[in-house]
Amino acid sequence: MQAQIDCFYCYFKQIVNCMDIAGIEEDRQYRILFDLVDDIKKMDRTRTPAENTTEMLLKLYRKIDNSDPFKESKEKSNALALKLYPALKNYLQKSTNKLYDALKISVAGNIIDLGIQKNYDLNASLQYSLKEGFSRNDYPRFMEKLTASDSVLIIGDNAGEIVFDRLLVEELIHLGKRVTYLVKNSPILNDATIDDARQAGMDKLATVITTGSNYLGTPLTKISGEVRKLMEKSSLVISKGQANFETLEHEEPAKDRFFFLLKIKCSCVGQVANAKLGDIVFFTR
Repeated sequence: MQAQIDCFYCYFKQIVNCMDIAGIEEDRQYRILFDLVDDIKKMDRTRTPAENTTEMLLKLYRKIDNSDPFKESKEKSNALALKLYPALKNYLQKSTNKLYDALKISVAGNIIDLGIQKNYDLNASLQYSLKEGFSRNDYPRFMEKLTASDSVLIIGDNAGEIVFDRLLVEELIHLGKRVTYLVKNSPILNDATIDDARQAGMDKLATVITTGSNYLGTPLTKISGEVRKLMEKSSLVISKGQANFETLEHEEPAKDRFFFLLKIKCSCVGQVANAKLGDIVFFTR
């Protein structure tokens, strides 16, 4: 997915949100924002929004001398999700379609996107996901692929959300599948890293590895060769969130093997995904 004109508004919004969370005082925010305007003007419109955003954020991190401004926010998101975990586990135990409901719970956590919004309502997101379900739904095709696969690769997204993914991983393991879970190599926004995987307990269930990169999403030119080979040979992949969709939806290897699981939080992504703003989707190309 190539960057569109609306992406430029998001670049500025994410800069300001990040500086707010990092506690940068307002006068300094203006100076930093003005310094970054020329960099934003030079961004390559043919690249994905995720790649452009990453490089802008890394410049911002250097300017504020903070390599992980979302560290505390990520820990709080994980802690909040872990408090909800027992009730959600109980909900799934009563479900007549545990895996399908686990997918809906997993996508509910995709609301935790601190780059776009500083506040979120996890309970409301869970209620919406469980009640409304997917506007685009390739679950039958997913089950066909799952039946023929002995392993699943999950490309993770945010901290907090990783706890909800844990419920999905538990259901896949219950079905006899081996699970590999990808996280970022180092901090970017509130994306999950190895530390978040440990806090969420994911490392006790799945093989957790890093993308070898801290780029948002999983751009094939930025991740490690090992992970690129893993993605190429995996028969079934669940890709979480918008940045992973942005960087993978157009790639030929993703066709009919990658299932995109996300909430549509951007009209540009909605156009590409053929869904409306606010929808949750689970589909493949």
